[in-house]
Amino acid sequence: MRCLGRIAFLILLATSAASAQVKETIDVHLVEVPVTVVDRAGNPVRGLTAANFELFDQGTKRAIGNFDAIDFESEAVRSASPLNPSARRNFILLFDLSFSSPIGRNKAQEAARNFIARGMGLRDLAAVATIDVDRGFRMVTSLTTDRNLLGSAIANPRTFVSSDPLRIAGTATLQLAPADNVARADVDAVDDFAADIARGEKKLNDQYNRSRIERQLRLLSDLGRTLRVLPGRKQIILFSEGFDPRLVRGRDARSGADEQDDVSQTTSGNVWRVDTDARYGSSMTMTLLDEMARSLRGSDVVLHAVDIQGVRVQNDENGSRINSNDALHLLSRPTGGEVFKNSNDVNADLEKMLRAQNVVYVLGFRAPASNSGKFHELKVRVTGIPGAHVFHRAGYYDSGAESALERSLSNAEIVLNDLVQNDINVAALAAAFPAKDGSAQVPMVIDIGAPGLLHDAKANEVVAEVYVYAFDDQGVVRDRTYQRLTINGERMAGHKGIKYFPTLTLPPGKYALKTLVRVAGTERKGFVRTDIEVPSTNDVALLPPMFVDDPAAWIVVRGASHDAAPYPFHINGEPFMPSASAGVTNGHSRRVALFVFNVEPDELAWDASAIDALGPHPGTPAVLQRLQGQDVMKLLLDYSPADLLAGPASFDVTVHKKGSSDARKASVPLVVQ
Repeated sequence: MRCLGRIAFLILLATSAASAQVKETIDVHLVEVPVTVVDRAGNPVRGLTAANFELFDQGTKRAIGNFDAIDFESEAVRSASPLNPSARRNFILLFDLSFSSPIGRNKAQEAARNFIARGMGLRDLAAVATIDVDRGFRMVTSLTTDRNLLGSAIANPRTFVSSDPLRIAGTATLQLAPADNVARADVDAVDDFAADIARGEKKLNDQYNRSRIERQLRLLSDLGRTLRVLPGRKQIILFSEGFDPRLVRGRDARSGADEQDDVSQTTSGNVWRVDTDARYGSSMTMTLLDEMARSLRGSDVVLHAVDIQGVRVQNDENGSRINSNDALHLLSRPTGGEVFKNSNDVNADLEKMLRAQNVVYVLGFRAPASNSGKFHELKVRVTGIPGAHVFHRAGYYDSGAESALERSLSNAEIVLNDLVQNDINVAALAAAFPAKDGSAQVPMVIDIGAPGLLHDAKANEVVAEVYVYAFDDQGVVRDRTYQRLTINGERMAGHKGIKYFPTLTLPPGKYALKTLVRVAGTERKGFVRTDIEVPSTNDVALLPPMFVDDPAAWIVVRGASHDAAPYPFHINGEPFMPSASAGVTNGHSRRVALFVFNVEPDELAWDASAIDALGPHPGTPAVLQRLQGQDVMKLLLDYSPADLLAGPASFDVTVHKKGSSDARKASVPLVVQ
């Protein structure tokens, strides 16, 4: 045990944290198509199989190689994890900062809060974004389950910036007073034209406002292309008062005075004074509207609009005027979306739509890989269900170049949907000590393999980014850490990799600890999920079996922590290094540390077994040391496997009080060499 004291000299100082964008390669070899099928009454059709579907890619029938049926109302789906990312419901709450008033934006924020609180399901994802013709569109958050983050972003969508580099975690909401510096829907490009050129002033104003509308349409097209990298159907909920629809489609039939003026100018020979765009609509703007719809549909995005103006009156202090929400229909209808007039109760408007999506069928097929970025049109048919209506994505794109924002969204998707990443070998072990004063320390051991970190390194030093998130059973991130590690290739020589020690602080409950490691500037990533339960103060608690590792085999980095907590892994005053990626060999012994809390030695019963492909191999290891503290018993075991099959296995320990059936079980993965 004395050699284990060398661990103290290997601890490195934590390096500075910084936000970074990441890149994910989207593999289109397997294309997944989420499909919803409803009957004539709009209710979801259940019980379909792959035989009920026919799928066509650019007119070519494809064999359905993968099929998944997901019913969001079933208890199995509510508890399942991970859930197929293509089946999840994704909502983007998009605040229009250009075509909205301060009062309207306040209504939008209240409607968005109501939707987050009452409309979202436990497995749904949501993001907050803004669109501003002067500043572009901004993803304020990534798609996330963390309602704290969403609430904070909704409170001030214009300026909110998350401290989390992936923008999927937040803190409690800070309510801010509403700001009044909101751009108005109608902007006068010229203020003081003389009365004799009023017609020119009006035309110039229309051209300026039309250019703002065209800018918004281009931004929505860009947003659609950005969301292309995310799996599943995305539903944009646009909170807006809308622009003047006549600037897009032409004059309303009720505009009698303008129509008479055009007729008068034409008959007088002054055709040059007739604004054809104002009369018939702008072909350029209509083309941009069509391109926006194609971009959204091609990315499996449906745009719904919430009219935040409230009751629209058709007159004001200047007399009669046309005031409609037709612009919102122009945006939503081509994508298959709807316009909701009652911003006070968006949930009621969305209820019918969401009910139709309670059952999702995911059809998967193999397609030739390409990097051309070409769009492939998809068609899905259902057989044997008379009167059924089928809804599915319009198509998919071959993978192509991605923007920094697209790469960032892809990286967040890895964490939220537990997407396998094996470029870097990452293993994690978490020790949930019993809570004290309402929260518990949860130290982690994260093993990061050297080959994946240094593969194809262009320089002697590489930068690794380590993200750790603790999601509770409601999808809220209760704690997180982020750290950039500068790794020297020469110093890494002869070591297995990095052993990283962060510490989280969590209240009692069940958590999914998710760790993502990536090499900055590359596509190389590793991901692992670890499920734990943090016990209460007086509960009998069993930490996972900790195989003692050789400190000289790793470069050890002490990670982020909320306080100066002492190093927790020691027996009889001697520190030891746990292994998160334990390997064993038949006939060779390994030392294993076992910590049991809140139990007396004479009332403890325990057993252990290894499980491989053939099943369990019972066998209680020899106890080398037994130490009893005030509230913890520590055992140092000697474990020597005998006849395990080579490959993956696990080591399980079960403890309980004598005469009680209330047992605690802990398990760690093994690799039998």
